[in-house]
Amino acid sequence: AHRSCFVSRQAGGLWPWMIQRITAIYVAVFTLYFIAVLLFEPLGSYELWRAWVAAPFNGIALLLCFVSLLLHAWVGVRDVLIDYVQPLALRVTLLSLFALCFIATGLWVLQIVFGVMP
Repeated sequence: AHRSCFVSRQAGGLWPWMIQRITAIYVAVFTLYFIAVLLFEPLGSYELWRAWVAAPFNGIALLLCFVSLLLHAWVGVRDVLIDYVQPLALRVTLLSLFALCFIATGLWVLQIVFGVMP
């Protein structure tokens, strides 16, 4: 029987590897876009910043950037902890603490940048 490489045990690192690459590319492209925006249309006041974020393309792109950044960081931290922290209880504790920190950071971004109160 043929098994897909996405469900086999040998491909366990493929998804994290793909997530790291895709999120890195997105963050890099968005950063270049944002630098261009700041060069040609400086957002020097709160009102200009809010108007820029309120534009659907910009708001969604910024949200995806933060999500990508948090996913990228999560995969990196997860891989380091899995590789280098051997005691299972300590690894699970650290993974849980980092997960809570990343979730809290994501909620904080929603609250501050987008005015959403979860």
